[in-house]
Amino acid sequence: MNLPLEQANALIALRAKLWWRRLVRGRQWVRIAMGAVAALVGVLFSASLCLVIFDATDRMRQSPEALRDLGGPLSVFASWVTLALAGRVWFGLVALAQSQAFLDPRRFRSFPVSPRLLSAINFAALLFDPIWLMLYPPLAAVALALSRLPGAPSGGSMLLAEAFAVWATVGVLHLGAAVAALFDARPLLRRGFSILLVLAGFIGFQLSAAMPVRRGLQALFAPERGGLMRWTPPAWTAELAQALSARRPLEAATFSLLLFLLGSLSSLAAHALSQRELLRPAEPVRVSARGARADGWRLPLAPAALSALFEKEAKTVVRVGWLQLVIVPVAYLLLVRAVLPGPEPLLIAAVYAHLGVLEIATNAFGRDLDAARAWFLWPVSLRSVLAAKNAVAYLFSLAIFLLLALVAAVSAQLTAGQFLVGILAHAAVFPLLATFGNAVSVYFPVPVRGARLRRMRGTGPIGARLAAMLLLAGAAWAPYAMSQTLGFHLYAAYGGELIALLLAYPALLGAAARLAEGRRELLLGALARDE
Repeated sequence: MNLPLEQANALIALRAKLWWRRLVRGRQWVRIAMGAVAALVGVLFSASLCLVIFDATDRMRQSPEALRDLGGPLSVFASWVTLALAGRVWFGLVALAQSQAFLDPRRFRSFPVSPRLLSAINFAALLFDPIWLMLYPPLAAVALALSRLPGAPSGGSMLLAEAFAVWATVGVLHLGAAVAALFDARPLLRRGFSILLVLAGFIGFQLSAAMPVRRGLQALFAPERGGLMRWTPPAWTAELAQALSARRPLEAATFSLLLFLLGSLSSLAAHALSQRELLRPAEPVRVSARGARADGWRLPLAPAALSALFEKEAKTVVRVGWLQLVIVPVAYLLLVRAVLPGPEPLLIAAVYAHLGVLEIATNAFGRDLDAARAWFLWPVSLRSVLAAKNAVAYLFSLAIFLLLALVAAVSAQLTAGQFLVGILAHAAVFPLLATFGNAVSVYFPVPVRGARLRRMRGTGPIGARLAAMLLLAGAAWAPYAMSQTLGFHLYAAYGGELIALLLAYPALLGAAARLAEGRRELLLGALARDE
């Protein structure tokens, strides 16, 4: 066995061992259960797409006129492949804010491992990405179903053409992963790209809702637009399938070479970019001398220690999480456009705003890492530490809620009474989230490294996140249901909930502080982990 193969086996085994250790030693059985459920949902979704493809193909075979209006089987094949591959690329663009590499080259700088081997493994890992595994059956269904239409290429030729298209797309995704590593070293560039991506999706949604119905994507690949077809990768895929089926070897070799070169050159560019960024530290942190000399914050009627704690937490949250203020309102607008807002539209906003601070609420010590021992050494009480963290989380959530209210007011008519109900519900729900989050932060701390919010990895166990979502939904809608059943006003329902929880919050805060003191060593040990 040669050395590269041995190293590849060792690297893959190491990656699998770390993944297994995270599940077993972290006792993340809920994550395993959720992964199984997600796999089942993916299988069902993939199977449903296959059924839809076969059904649509049967209807086109029974109606030759409709097939002719769509531009023929070759145009339909190009458009369906475009939808599948463009969807995969879109998910890759959305994930640029997260690390995409199966093996991070930065971690192997001091080991005698070939950088080309790491790039090859990362490229191969993309072929087995869960989204690809979900798209492979529909792509095969497209080839097999369309092959039964009159004038369509053979099923084998379309499958081979799709394989070349997947190769090209994976190469582009590999380049996107290298760009994601570049964004890791440039947080401002990553955040700016994320904002542009969100705004582009929002503008596209608005335009699609405003524009009248068109003929569809098939119109772009109609025979009369042959010039466009010949210069796009989906068109190369369709022309390759046609050439293979018609046994035109020169034309087939040309289009297969174009797709192969697109994937290969993109992957080579990804390797070159990753090597260029290899020595650059991820997530650089710049300390401002002016900020170090500035006077600390002074909160009214608050002791100096609590003011300092609040300042530290507030600056951390604003630095790593301000992008939530842009993304969450846009996603909320899309949500209220897709779902009926109901009589109290801001009740959804009250819960949705708290989801924006789920990480800092349920993983309060995650960003402190080894420095968390300072909370037990400095002359500050854990009660004050938790109070400062909870206060910052609430104010950040309140800022998100106010932006959501502004979005709701712009997109639909919003009354002052609806705003008052929403603000009361938002305030009444938070003490429950803070109490639950304090307990989860002590029992299941998750170390978070990097200057960004990570909802999936930095928000405690999956079971805790689901429980927090259910808790928020129940606390927000239970007073509404009681007011409708018993006949008293919504103001009284949410105002009573707010008063009751505010009275109980000091005792619950003290219990959380005592819990953290009792689990000090376990908490510090968990935050010191690094895999």
